[in-house]
Amino acid sequence: MKKNKIWMAACMAAAFIGGLSGCGDNKDFSYKGDKDLNQLVLTQAREAWVGGECNIIVPTLKHSVDAAVSNYTYKLGISLYQGRTVETNVSVDLVIDADTLNRAITKSSEGGLYEKYADAVLLPEQFYRLSTDKLVLPARSTKSEDASLLIYSEGLIAYVQDELKVDASFVLPVSISGSSSYEVNPKTNTLMYFVKVTYVIPEFGPEYYPVEEEVAIGDAYGDTDLQLVWHDEFNGVGIPDPDVWRFEEGFCRNEEHQWYYDKNAVCKDGTLIFTGKQEQIKNPNYEAGSSDWKKNREYAEYTSSSIVTKDYRFRKGTMVVRAKIPTTSGSWPAIWTTGGSTNSWCWEWPLGGEIDIMEFYNERLHANVCWASDTRWVGKWQSYNCPLTDFTSVDKEWSKKYHVWRMDWEDDFIRLYLDDELMNEIALDNTGNGTGGLSDWWRGSWRNPFRDEGNSGEGFGQQIFLNLAIGGINGGTPDISQFPLEYHVDYVRVYQKK
Repeated sequence: MKKNKIWMAACMAAAFIGGLSGCGDNKDFSYKGDKDLNQLVLTQAREAWVGGECNIIVPTLKHSVDAAVSNYTYKLGISLYQGRTVETNVSVDLVIDADTLNRAITKSSEGGLYEKYADAVLLPEQFYRLSTDKLVLPARSTKSEDASLLIYSEGLIAYVQDELKVDASFVLPVSISGSSSYEVNPKTNTLMYFVKVTYVIPEFGPEYYPVEEEVAIGDAYGDTDLQLVWHDEFNGVGIPDPDVWRFEEGFCRNEEHQWYYDKNAVCKDGTLIFTGKQEQIKNPNYEAGSSDWKKNREYAEYTSSSIVTKDYRFRKGTMVVRAKIPTTSGSWPAIWTTGGSTNSWCWEWPLGGEIDIMEFYNERLHANVCWASDTRWVGKWQSYNCPLTDFTSVDKEWSKKYHVWRMDWEDDFIRLYLDDELMNEIALDNTGNGTGGLSDWWRGSWRNPFRDEGNSGEGFGQQIFLNLAIGGINGGTPDISQFPLEYHVDYVRVYQKK
């Protein structure tokens, strides 16, 4: 497999984050006694004013193996000078003012105030978030409610480490404009956020990267009785192979927060990357007052992706997946299979069985198997979970590394492993279905989905799911300070007896 560009969500990096405002193009910033006290200002720019610049300095940030890199947050609001009260409601637009930055970059050769812009580039939009594009100062008030700016420090550091591989200086110009009443002061209407990231030559081992080559995939763990029958190494570029995988779409299950679609899973540098984003998507199925959770949400507040094998299904053998998972609150990455046939009405869930090779949510790792009870859409489970701290207490870098999840499916047992450590062992004598609420033998009632070969000619077997869910019944409350989330899958391989 291709060698991955170095990925470190938190790395040995020094980052300087600060705000600096030229507050206009005129370099003479001395006060001449003609300042209009009834002009609107970006409060934080006014408070930082030192006669020539509006500076906000944040202590240098450095990665430590003992602590994650924190995202940078800052509050923004509008007011008049000297705590004066406005006589009428006033609103302004809160915008990213790229034109002001470009003018400052153009003037950098003049030196002085503008010298610091010489190597600056606009901070890419995926690395910041403004909570609103409007600020409102109500009548008889002295200050607006705060908006928030969030800069995704971890993602930005990873971008420098993975893509640029050189020191980088980014600038985010935040301005107020378009006042509904009152004039905006042109010298205290902007903060320039400077984000400097130092590239650090990494000193990590292969467990941080996708495997370099397609090595030893013909035999599983030295077992010469097994042969590779199906695999995807995700060595392409762009979406996963559409002849092999299909994307799920919309709200799918478990009252999860994310909207699934095909924009959040791409193959790059020898790995498949799922990205969970905090972004609002209109729900086309919205019905006000509906009791259906898929319809009563006007918007999805998060997006992600889920892929499923289109035609491939298998029974028995060994399935191996190498992946690096997000472990922040609200993340729910999974590797799982469900039983079904080419006749979609046959063997509905959970009559076809489910195997959860890996799930992570609520700070615990899960390995489960499910089959049907006597109630429709209610499964019987043999579950196992363990706290993430069982692993991170031994290896603080655990969440930054790739790990291998494996399922061995034999005649009498299914065994689930994480890095060769047995997580769950399921005796197949115990996995016989109840009625499934259907009492229909042809559709799977009273049959064993992990021993039964299905009905003649219907192609019964387990199909493979890879997905990154967010929140929901089990997923917990998303920690938006840690977004975007990334889930990397290096490969999926299935072996069976020769």
